[in-house]
Amino acid sequence: MTATTEEQQTVRRPRASLIGLRITGVLHTALVIAQPIAAGYFLAGNVDAMTNVHGPIGGSIWMVGLLQTVVAAVYWLVGRGRAWPTLVSAGLVIAEFVQLTYGYQQNFAVHVPLGVAIVLTIIWFTIWSFRPTARLTRQEAKR
Repeated sequence: MTATTEEQQTVRRPRASLIGLRITGVLHTALVIAQPIAAGYFLAGNVDAMTNVHGPIGGSIWMVGLLQTVVAAVYWLVGRGRAWPTLVSAGLVIAEFVQLTYGYQQNFAVHVPLGVAIVLTIIWFTIWSFRPTARLTRQEAKR
């Protein structure tokens, strides 16, 4: 066996932390995607959709984002994955909290475009987490 083969076998890659990141990402994505659907029901005349679905989900999304940030930090620090998922997750938490605030203020000029940005970001993030490159360590990703 060569030294490079031994190195490849002993490389510790993010596994459990990546699975956690994928699970929280899928949950986060599902909740975020439900938001425009619930808003659409409200706009179609179902007034209960706002108070029974859109509001409660919106109030909990940032908490799921916070959980995702913790899992992303574990992926980075313990699993030896990259740091940027932690930063993106933290940015999403901030954006979602701002989103929640502007939603309750009914400031739709900020609420709607910010919501679109959040939806696109979490979908992109979750798709990335299932790509083979998400399994790479920081050192492998630099190569």
